[in-house]
Amino acid sequence: MTTKRQDLVEALAQSLKAIDADYSEEMRELRALFEEAHREAVKAEPNDVKLKALLKDAGEMARTFATLDPVWQAVQRVSRLFGIL
Repeated sequence: MTTKRQDLVEALAQSLKAIDADYSEEMRELRALFEEAHREAVKAEPNDVKLKALLKDAGEMARTFATLDPVWQAVQRVSRLFGIL
């Protein structure tokens, strides 16, 4: 396995651990993309097209979550204020 691919496998594994530790419910779909990308990356001969597509989707999803996180935090605060959460 090449060094770049080893780095990718390690980064994906660390991302999975971080999601499990902090956002297990909110980020299930992102985690699923990372899991699939990790499974592909550890193969002896990974499909580069599939791997790039998975990582692109995961990147777009992560950007969306980052953009929406402040809004989600505000919704949670207001919901707690009114006893909904």
